[in-house]
Amino acid sequence: MTGLSASENHLFLGSRNQKRIYYYTLPGITTRKLFSYLAGFSMTCDIAMNAADSLVWVASENTSLAVKCYDTYNTMVDYIPTSMIPNARGMALDPNGYLWISDIDADKIYKIDLTAGIEEGQGIQGLTVVPSANPFSGAVTIQASGVNASITIFDMHGRQVENDSFQESWTWNSSAPAGNYVFVIRDDQGATATLDLVKI
Repeated sequence: MTGLSASENHLFLGSRNQKRIYYYTLPGITTRKLFSYLAGFSMTCDIAMNAADSLVWVASENTSLAVKCYDTYNTMVDYIPTSMIPNARGMALDPNGYLWISDIDADKIYKIDLTAGIEEGQGIQGLTVVPSANPFSGAVTIQASGVNASITIFDMHGRQVENDSFQESWTWNSSAPAGNYVFVIRDDQGATATLDLVKI
């Protein structure tokens, strides 16, 4: 187990290898129950839980999205990209609703207002990318003029569905089902951009 969070009368545990969030009902820690399965997400480092909203924030290694937020239906409903926090590890939610995240590479602690964004610390320099359409039907082309870049696409369950490299433009013509997708683009200088696109 990696990651521990208490909220209301529950104690939540993150499983590093099983990709699951379990919980116990306090005060007696007797029966473990499944809260959520983190589809497409592994190597959990820590979790922060808000039981009132039934949402769990998860920090993980080896991903283009530093932190993902899942609901009880195992769907990724929000995220924080590595362009904002390169290497998230420890996390906690305070009583005022701020999410605190430690970054072992930057040696910083970030205070995040979940309704307004990062309040302290700065991310890696941004990258300008433009999709041909949003929402899109069939294919979508990503333009990143003058750069060599890699692209990783996640579905809203956090599963990686595509990974490729390109120069200046890249077209995704996939048979993936309609839905929301997160496109993470990183150039060879380390600048990153994240796009939320909808396939119809």
